[in-house]
Amino acid sequence: MQSVCQKLFIVIIISFSGLTLHEVEALSSYDEVKSLDVHFLDVGQGDSTLIVSDDKETAILIDGGRPDEGEKIVQTLNQAGIDELEWVVATHPDIDHIGGLIDVLHDIDVENVLDSGRTHTTETYKKYREVLKEKNINFFVAEEGETLPTSIADVKILNGYSDSKIQNESSIALYVTYKNDSLLLTGDATAETEKDMMKEYSVKADVLKVAHHGSATSSSSPFVKAVSPDIAVLPFDKDNEFGHPNAEVVQRFRQSGAILYSTEQSDSIYVALTGVGPHVDSKAWEGEGKRYPKATPKIKPSSQKNDDIDNSIYVNGATAEELQQLPDIGPMVASFIVEYRTKHGKFKKAEELQEVNGIGRAAFEKIKPYIIL
Repeated sequence: MQSVCQKLFIVIIISFSGLTLHEVEALSSYDEVKSLDVHFLDVGQGDSTLIVSDDKETAILIDGGRPDEGEKIVQTLNQAGIDELEWVVATHPDIDHIGGLIDVLHDIDVENVLDSGRTHTTETYKKYREVLKEKNINFFVAEEGETLPTSIADVKILNGYSDSKIQNESSIALYVTYKNDSLLLTGDATAETEKDMMKEYSVKADVLKVAHHGSATSSSSPFVKAVSPDIAVLPFDKDNEFGHPNAEVVQRFRQSGAILYSTEQSDSIYVALTGVGPHVDSKAWEGEGKRYPKATPKIKPSSQKNDDIDNSIYVNGATAEELQQLPDIGPMVASFIVEYRTKHGKFKKAEELQEVNGIGRAAFEKIKPYIIL
């Protein structure tokens, strides 16, 4: 595969279904840039990363947090003198990643959007697609192995669309190289996604945006060892109910020698890539992360539906700890249920629980007699 440096790409305006990266014209001239400025923005329990050339002439925004964070991101861009974005990257269609992009796409001049190709049924995703169409923004679907055409750095796509039922496995992962410095952005990539990336690519990086807010679903021991970052950034909100960041994940990074930083403590985190090692102007995060509570006594499975309301679980309002009373539902799956409910709204029918990571048909049949909506 030829890089953008080796061939000329021609922009062809076609239907909203998406262009290909081979149709963009760009010259890789990042050697002329003194530094690459990376801002991990504080968007609460969400993700948003801004990459800017030091002259502010070129900027890339990856994700935008939840919908109520969009206006704040627009203000941040305006205050920084950034009135145009070369690329906006929507790593996957979860609300805490694309929500804030709606305001950005509406209020900022955006040249191109890179999307995972994964669709969603939420109102937030619908609004995101509508503003793309309204603004007639060039729309691209990420292709693993491609190089993103941009003038400020080498940006390689390590992961894109997956037909897995798990949305997070379609998270776009970007490997950014600026001179001798490297940055890996992983969206909400799962441990399975990490495994696939390690098979195909070198993932060693100086700076890592930790996947999925430090969830136990990501940052496996082999992956942390392979990346071996000097700096690891955790974007999360301290009051989140998902158990982010997971204490074992935090310990894993510390044992690898990484210095941790968090948006919860430092607000936005600024990292300068100069080609001679990254520089951070924030205080290191010394938190320990969250440990899953011990499971509470389980409801004993029964072949008969139990109509005793005191022995049933209201899945649309139960806490993670309360959900652990259900048969075979441990702390991790309980947190997945809460996370799914937060992102997609209340469960409309019991069968929808099978869309939750960790709940297959067999597990669903066990818990079905004990849940109410």
